[in-house]
Amino acid sequence: MAAPGTAYALRGDSGYEGGISSGENPNVTVTSTTSKISYQYQEPFFLKGAPIVLTGTMTIKKALKTDSKTGVQTLTTTYDYNVPNANNNSLVRNIVMTTTITPRANGQKTETTKLTSASETLKLNGTSYFISKSNPNDYMISKAITNDYQPAVSYFAGTLIGKKTYHVGTSNSADIIVVDSTCNTVGYDEYWSTAETQTIKQTITSRKAGQSSIVLGNANIDISTTTTKQLKYYENQPEQISFEGGYYKTQYNENVLKYTANLKELDKSGAPTSKTVTYTKSLKLESFPFNDPLVAPNLKKIKGHPAEESMAIMFGLEAYKDIDSFNPQEYMSRGEFIDAFTKIAPEVPLDPVFKPKTTKTTSSSRKKTPVVLLFKDVPEKNKYFLSINDAANRGMVSTGGNFRPDAKITLAEAVTIIINSLGLKGLAPNPSPVTSFKDNDKIPGYARAPMYVAEKIGLIQEDSKGYIYPTAKITKANASRIMKAYIDYMNSGIREEYMERIISYK
Repeated sequence: MAAPGTAYALRGDSGYEGGISSGENPNVTVTSTTSKISYQYQEPFFLKGAPIVLTGTMTIKKALKTDSKTGVQTLTTTYDYNVPNANNNSLVRNIVMTTTITPRANGQKTETTKLTSASETLKLNGTSYFISKSNPNDYMISKAITNDYQPAVSYFAGTLIGKKTYHVGTSNSADIIVVDSTCNTVGYDEYWSTAETQTIKQTITSRKAGQSSIVLGNANIDISTTTTKQLKYYENQPEQISFEGGYYKTQYNENVLKYTANLKELDKSGAPTSKTVTYTKSLKLESFPFNDPLVAPNLKKIKGHPAEESMAIMFGLEAYKDIDSFNPQEYMSRGEFIDAFTKIAPEVPLDPVFKPKTTKTTSSSRKKTPVVLLFKDVPEKNKYFLSINDAANRGMVSTGGNFRPDAKITLAEAVTIIINSLGLKGLAPNPSPVTSFKDNDKIPGYARAPMYVAEKIGLIQEDSKGYIYPTAKITKANASRIMKAYIDYMNSGIREEYMERIISYK
């Protein structure tokens, strides 16, 4: 398969100010250690007694440094917000954050983020609000995130605490409005989709010079930033053409914000009254879909087969290649399955700034990298050597001993590899997870947890009599069905867990 395209919806694309970006396929400027991305942007403000939504642009610049001895990385992220003046509303904001990324012994990485500098000039209905870069107490942020890396998915979760002090009217005014924020963020990154949800709680307090503080209200903001790659088939209309049609991989970006704000109504002088009004609204930004055609071989040989769609997708993604010798009812070997599965479950796309630096090689420095044999029965000349090593290095299969690449793969083995790629085996109860299948007792011990999880997330289903046949060999047609179910889950199932379970936009 051609090298997977980058899913450009990246963590932090909407910032952490309570707004959303377009998350589009942006114009990206990338060097070995820096990147710059611009987006459309919307953000609601709650300082004037009623919400005001501003629309403009946000540009994110990133620069990365890595300590070669410790592996600790320092990421500097600059957020520039610009909303041109319209109807006496405008915004100019610059935020610089420094993140320390530390590798942990268990394979995770932790991030701690502190604010380096911040400045903001905001105008709402003609009233100006200022945050000065010269006073670090005007804006304070502390953010902590844990990243857990699995073979085909990276999961993350964290919290943010922030406090913004706006000076009203002039940059040194003693009249201030304070916005205290807490934010919980959770999400994942993988090839077929990405998701990040933020649940933000804000409390807005006003204090005039020489007076006591007054709570103006509070706001709950739910944000979901998602990307998905959908596979769609397009049939060619003319009969006199060498192929009937083909699949296109289309990337969609959807960014949704919903807020509920309880705000004190202000009188003509801007003073809060005793009346509180509740406001609820949803905002959405979507980018124009991006199409990427897959290969389109002549698939008449499998036309009419019950698993035709699943197999056609596998050929389109080049997980299967030789249509002439392909037999849907032929049992699949372990080597063939790994070769196909690693193509539909590639490594997690990296943020451009984290991509390894490429260096030019000279004839004197160009040396062959020593080959590492991870299995006794998989030599370098084996046609599936690279795919098997890739799966082993990423943790989909255990290393050591024999892999048995020519042995026919069973359902239990295939499901175990798939669930290993997701890192979700821990969802199964201990010590003995039990599925609903009538032949649950036939599931090998090593596959009990993976089979339980696969049933739970909808990757496998019993037959009409309630059996799953865990130790049965699987045909290429059935392997195609399983891998299509995996793609469907990575496209929508896991994404819905983060969009609808955490945040409901119904």
